[in-house]
Amino acid sequence: MSELSVIIPVYNTEGYLRKCLDSVRNQTMRDMEIICVDDGSTDASPDILDEYARMDERIRVIHKENGGLVSARKAGLAIASGRYTGYVDSDDWIGADMYETLCRVMKESRAELVTCGYYLEGNYRTEHLDTVKEGLYRQEDMGHLREQTIYRLECRETGIRGGVWCKLFCTGLLRKIQAEIPDEISIAEDKLCVLRYILDCSSVYVLKKPLYHWVIRRSSMSHVSEAQDNDYLVRVHHVYRYLTGLYGHVNFTESMRFQAELYITELLLLGINKRMGFQNRNLLWIDPCWLDRIPLHARIVLYGGGELADTYKRQLRSRPDVTLSAVVEESRGTEEYKKETVPLEALGTFAYDYIVITIKNRGRAAYVREKLLGMKIPGEKIIWHEQPEVYWRYIEAEREPGRGQDGAGTGSGRETLQR
Repeated sequence: MSELSVIIPVYNTEGYLRKCLDSVRNQTMRDMEIICVDDGSTDASPDILDEYARMDERIRVIHKENGGLVSARKAGLAIASGRYTGYVDSDDWIGADMYETLCRVMKESRAELVTCGYYLEGNYRTEHLDTVKEGLYRQEDMGHLREQTIYRLECRETGIRGGVWCKLFCTGLLRKIQAEIPDEISIAEDKLCVLRYILDCSSVYVLKKPLYHWVIRRSSMSHVSEAQDNDYLVRVHHVYRYLTGLYGHVNFTESMRFQAELYITELLLLGINKRMGFQNRNLLWIDPCWLDRIPLHARIVLYGGGELADTYKRQLRSRPDVTLSAVVEESRGTEEYKKETVPLEALGTFAYDYIVITIKNRGRAAYVREKLLGMKIPGEKIIWHEQPEVYWRYIEAEREPGRGQDGAGTGSGRETLQR
């Protein structure tokens, strides 16, 4: 019996799989079994898995018909023999000491779950951590943690990050929880598993250290095509049905129900803006109120390319008096973006009055602001408009009537990043 079982569901990830497998094989912790579940891949992934199994006796490979991410995880978990279990998605990779760190914390704290942070690897890297306090939660603290698992309402973010891949579970309890997640759930499967596990477990250790590397790509197992998903509302319905089934759980409170309903609202808005193939996309995504901060006849530069910048550009059409001087993108990885943007070092060649940061993530926007200040650009020329999802305004109004009348609330949602 191994100390640890690492389960890797695989579906058509031949271009990423070797890096993933190498990162798991080369862990500083050696006492582990690596269970790879080929979920009916049609590319070279099955051959790569068999090749690695011949190289490393710790690797076991299951080949099965395609059944989706949930069924692949169940298949791996069914043969797991480790005391603890972790998941890794086959297009991601992990830090060399991830599992040694998580297992050490699990043993020392005697927790039933350890959760850590991760890096989001896209056009640039961002760090994501749980927003609750670091440390061990048990007994009465667990009630407090459970009520912040879906959302930490005061900061309008998730309290515990939903990915199962940045966590270490006790195998026995996880096997029970995972078996109860319906195979037809194809969105939010991680979040539902984590939520149910935290409802049932007695202790959690929150480690505010990023150890996992989540690589963004459009065709991942957990990513539904954003072009047009005619079944998206059916997918949301499966999530809704599962969540409502938890309402009777002894540890599920009215506050958690409120957050569950909010989460369904978030999924519905995601569908409107991204997944359902609407011709008019992003109807409720980017608030055009940022234009109110732009004076008449101003010349502006947008910092940040891609779909966000495209939305800002479309909204600019309602202000014909404003001139768009350029779109700056620090990381211009694709040929498409290279045609539409200019590199940061060319910023000085354009005349402008303001730079508008078109980034939703607060931490990343603050990083960009610091970089621009370091280039001797005056702070008053840098504008960032906070872009919370539209429902947060109504949520805060309902929970705190009258807040915002004296400027203490969210108001119009505008906010300037401070140095």
